[in-house]
Amino acid sequence: MQTIANKYYHTLNAYGIDDAIEQGKAWYPNAWDKCKFMGYWYDVTPERVAAIMAVTSPRARWSKNLLATEQILQDMHRPEYKRRPSYGILRKNAAKGMLVANDRYYSRHVTGPKVTNFYLNILGHTDPITVDAIMGKAAGSGSDIRVGMRNEIETAVRSLSEVLGITPRDTQAAVWIAYRGSAA
Repeated sequence: MQTIANKYYHTLNAYGIDDAIEQGKAWYPNAWDKCKFMGYWYDVTPERVAAIMAVTSPRARWSKNLLATEQILQDMHRPEYKRRPSYGILRKNAAKGMLVANDRYYSRHVTGPKVTNFYLNILGHTDPITVDAIMGKAAGSGSDIRVGMRNEIETAVRSLSEVLGITPRDTQAAVWIAYRGSAA
């Protein structure tokens, strides 16, 4: 029986380990740069942008997540009747994104293991591991991540990060990129 860490290693190997590691190390710093840019452009803190990005991310492709984050920033000061009817992501995630955009204490809306870890990873924390549907699929368990599977995935990522000599955050990003076939 193949372990999850072995499955992840084979995924990296098929993509090209060195390329996956290089792109994995760059992924979260690039996301943070996008937060800083959008924050400057829309006159909000990059931490708030990262929070919007995190809460709008569940079940959204990265390109849709970025677009929704920017559109929410564009609409955040408009009255509700003048906002877009849709942001191209799940409606509940868009509503939560708008809450984060407008609530003084926005970080209280950054909840759940995936969303919280994604937020922390974007901010630069390297120990939390973002476990999403892609990581579940790469592990061979499908996109519905239960607590036991989340723990197994986190353990596998930590083991693989020791082998590769990079942080758990960057290892997760490398596997995510390799499984998808792209960092975009």
